[in-house]
Amino acid sequence: MPYAHSRLSSANPCAPIFLPKPTIGKIAMWKKTIWKKTMREKTAQQITTSLCFILALLLSNQAFADNENVAAAIDTKRSHWSGYLSASVASNTFEQSAPSSYQALSASGRIAYRDTWGSIRLSSGGEVETRHNQSYFYDTFLEYRTPSKALGNDWSYVGSAGIYLPTGHTSKENKLRAAPRLAGYLFYRPNQDWNFYLSPRLKYNAYEHEIGRHGEHFIEHSISLLADATWQFIDNWYLDVNASYTMNKPFNTSRYDNRFTISEEIGWSFAPTWVAAIGHNNSGYFFDPDRGPSHSFTLYDERNSVFYLSITKYL
Repeated sequence: MPYAHSRLSSANPCAPIFLPKPTIGKIAMWKKTIWKKTMREKTAQQITTSLCFILALLLSNQAFADNENVAAAIDTKRSHWSGYLSASVASNTFEQSAPSSYQALSASGRIAYRDTWGSIRLSSGGEVETRHNQSYFYDTFLEYRTPSKALGNDWSYVGSAGIYLPTGHTSKENKLRAAPRLAGYLFYRPNQDWNFYLSPRLKYNAYEHEIGRHGEHFIEHSISLLADATWQFIDNWYLDVNASYTMNKPFNTSRYDNRFTISEEIGWSFAPTWVAAIGHNNSGYFFDPDRGPSHSFTLYDERNSVFYLSITKYL
């Protein structure tokens, strides 16, 4: 015999193979192990979802200090060039050792050129999440804005067309080609102390694939409405409240996921082109498919609230 066969290999391959039955103790141990593994996976999924939710909130408000009303009040020069540089530190209220803890350092900036035909703006930035030692670049935003059109003594309107370029890690990983966006800004400035604006926006995400590696459906387009109010209550000090409502439609579905965000900020212009601010961001859903409709609105939510400090230099 050229080969030494075992009894199993030489037996009838169609014959059933009988293995010893597991004991009751082994079955219980297996069930306990499977239960622990399932609970660990659920906990990890909840933590990941929470962190992704916070990150999505922050990335949707990349530059905390990039406030339209504040920038307009400070930028009174007639130069063709303008912009800002901003740095901030952000944190939620979980203990630093908690899995859902979030702390980050971020930097962002914008450079703009304007003339009688309008303005071109280029914005970008990034952050370092210190708790999990991860860094992210924001998607770069290239935007054209029309000249401001007066609609009366206190009203004005600006149109906007721009495109998000996939320079961020998540966009590259999900193979986003580009995300064009159309927007409008309706300003109401009755006096030097009060400033308001509304901004409707439509954004389309051009992905290489409509479904991710884990079966998730990417967002095809988003429709949002942003409202902002700024009150200069004493010289060089302001209070700003910003709220937005967004409807996200994933690919291959007719369902819209609705989300709201709100932020409050107190700022101090301690020098002609410098602003320091402290603020808070919160985000949530009016309707969650897993939990049903939201029964009440809260300004503070431990799971999603993020507090920040920022300093901005306007150029």
